[in-house]
Amino acid sequence: MSSSEFAGREALTKTAHGIPESEYTRRLSDRQQQLASIRDLHRRLWTILIAATMAGIVVACVTLWSHSITALWILLPLVVILSTIQSLAKNARIHGRVRRIVSFYDLGVARLRDQWRGRGISGEEFLPDRHAYASDLDLFGAGSVFELLCTARTGIGRAMLAKWLLHPAERAEIAERQQAVAELRNMLDLREEWASVEGGAFDQAGASVPEWADAPAITFPLPARALAIILPIGLIVLAILAGAGVFGHHWIWAVAVPAVLEAFLAALVLKKARLTAANLVLPSFELALLAPLLGRLETLDFESPLLKSLQAQLTASSRPPSREIRRLRLLAWLLNIRQIEYFAVLSAPILWGTNLAICIERWRQRNREGLVRWLDSLGQFEALLCLARYYYENPDHTFPVLEPQSSPLFQAEALGHPLLDRQTCVRCDLELDGQATQVVMVSGSNMSGKSTLLRSVGVNCVLALAGAPVRAARLQISLLQIGCSIAVQDSLLQAKSRFQAEVERLKWILTLSRTNCVLFLLDEVLGGTNSNDRLFGAGAVIGQLAERGAIGLVTTHDLALTGVVKALDGRAINVHFEEQYENGEMRFDYRMRPGALTRTNGANVMAALGLLPQPKMRPARFV
Repeated sequence: MSSSEFAGREALTKTAHGIPESEYTRRLSDRQQQLASIRDLHRRLWTILIAATMAGIVVACVTLWSHSITALWILLPLVVILSTIQSLAKNARIHGRVRRIVSFYDLGVARLRDQWRGRGISGEEFLPDRHAYASDLDLFGAGSVFELLCTARTGIGRAMLAKWLLHPAERAEIAERQQAVAELRNMLDLREEWASVEGGAFDQAGASVPEWADAPAITFPLPARALAIILPIGLIVLAILAGAGVFGHHWIWAVAVPAVLEAFLAALVLKKARLTAANLVLPSFELALLAPLLGRLETLDFESPLLKSLQAQLTASSRPPSREIRRLRLLAWLLNIRQIEYFAVLSAPILWGTNLAICIERWRQRNREGLVRWLDSLGQFEALLCLARYYYENPDHTFPVLEPQSSPLFQAEALGHPLLDRQTCVRCDLELDGQATQVVMVSGSNMSGKSTLLRSVGVNCVLALAGAPVRAARLQISLLQIGCSIAVQDSLLQAKSRFQAEVERLKWILTLSRTNCVLFLLDEVLGGTNSNDRLFGAGAVIGQLAERGAIGLVTTHDLALTGVVKALDGRAINVHFEEQYENGEMRFDYRMRPGALTRTNGANVMAALGLLPQPKMRPARFV
C-alpha cells in the first residue's frame, strides 16, 4: 500500500473517531456538572439537618424546663430531621450512580486518547498456566487486550469474555456474535445505565454464585420442615391461651413443652442451618448487583438471534429471574437481622433462623438449573456489551469475513495492532493462504517491528475468532487454531532453559497442526542454540508445518535462515523491516518491505548505546 493511501486512510480514521470522543467528552462534562450539583445539595441538606437538630434540642429544653410551650412543638423539628435524613440517603444513592457514570466516561475518554493502560481490569486471574498463545499475545495483564476490551460489571461477564479470547468459536457462533455486537454498538444509553447500576463494591459478582448453585444439596427432612412451622405456631397459640388463664397454674407446662421441642429440633438441624447461612454470605452480596442487571436485560427489545436467545433463557422461567433473586435477597436480609442482639432473643422462639435456612435451601434447589442459565445469559450479554463498546470507540475497525474453506487463510489489508496508539500505529497488508503463500519469513533489524507484526496478526486473529471487530480495513479469515512461540521464557523452578521451553512449545504446535488448521507465529525461532543447529532445526520445523498445510510467520535475526524459503517451492516468501542510522540515532518507519534484509544493525545498536566506540554498518552474511 502506498504512502498516500496510508495517509488518506489515517485521515478518514481520525474523522470517524472524533464522533465517539466528542460524545464521551460531552456526556462526561454533563455528568461532572450534575455530580457537582449533587454535592452542593448534599452540603445544604447537612446544614439543614444540623440546624433542625439544634432547633429540636432548643425546643426540647424549653419544653422540659420552662413549660412555656407544649411538647407537641418537638414534632416539627423531628419531621424536618427525618425528612432530611431520607433526602440525604436518596441523594447519596444518586451521587453513587452519577459517580459510576463519570468513571465510565472518564475511562472511555482515556481509552480514546490511549491513556488507559493500568486503569482498567487486567484479568490476570484468567491467564492459563499453559496455553498456545495467551501469554505470547498479551491477552491478560496490565496494558493487555483484556484490559482494553473489558468493562464488564460482573465476574461472570469477565470470565465469559476471557473464555471467548482463549477458545475460538465456531463459524455460526462467530456470525451471531457479530450481528449482536453490531446491534449493541450504538446503544450508548444502555451501556451508561449498565455502568450506573448500584453494586460497585461487589464488581466480582458471579464469581462464587455458580459454585453456590452447584454445591451439594443440604437436605432438611420433611418431618423437620413440618415441625419447624407447626411448633412455633403451637407455641404462640399456647402462650396466648396461657395468658388468658385457660391452663390455670399449669400454664408453664403448656409453654415449656413446645419450647423444649423447638430447642431439640433447632439442635438437630443446627449444623445444616449454619452451613446454609455461611454458604450464602458472598453470593448474597453478588446477587445485589445481578438482580438489577438481569431486570434490565429482561425488558430490552432485540433483533439479532443471539440476543433474543439470551433473553429467552431468562423468560423461560415461570417467574422473572430478577424477581426470584430479589426474593432470595429478602430471605438473606431477614436471616442476617438475627445478628441484632435483642431481635435474636425475640426471634429464637419462632425458629427464625431454622425456617429461613430451610426457605433459602428450597430456593436454591428450585432455581439451581435456572440460575446457571441466568448467569450464562448475563455473562454472554456482558461480553457482547464489551465488544460493542470497543466497536463503538473504534469506528475504523471492521468485522472479519469468515471463509468456509477448509484450508487455512489469513488475508488482511491495513492490519494494525489494537494495543498501539492509533495515531502512530503503522499498518500493513498481509496474505497467508494454505493453497499459496503459507510461510512469511520476516527478517529485520532489532526493534524494527518484527515481533509487533506477529502480535498484530495473532491478536487480530483472536478478536476475529471471538466475534469482535479487528483493526484492519479488511480481513478474510478461516477457522484457525493459533500456535505461538513469542514470549517463551526459561524457568528456574522447573529447571528448564529457554531453549528447552521453546522446543516443547514447537512440539506442541506441531502436534496441534496434525488435526487443526494452524496459524503459527514463531519469533526468533530456536534462538537459544548455535547457528548450525538453529538453521537445521528451524528448517525442519517450518517444513513440517508447511507440509501439514499450516500458515504462519517466522522472524529471525539470523539472515542465513532466510534461505529456508527456497526449500519450500514457492510456498514461502521473504519480507523485512529496516532502519535508518543518522547522526548517531536509529530511526524506524516500521514498514514491511519485500525480500530479505541485506544488512544487520547489531553493531549500530551497541554503538548508539555507547558500547562500541563508533557505529559500523555491517553487510549481511548468508550461510
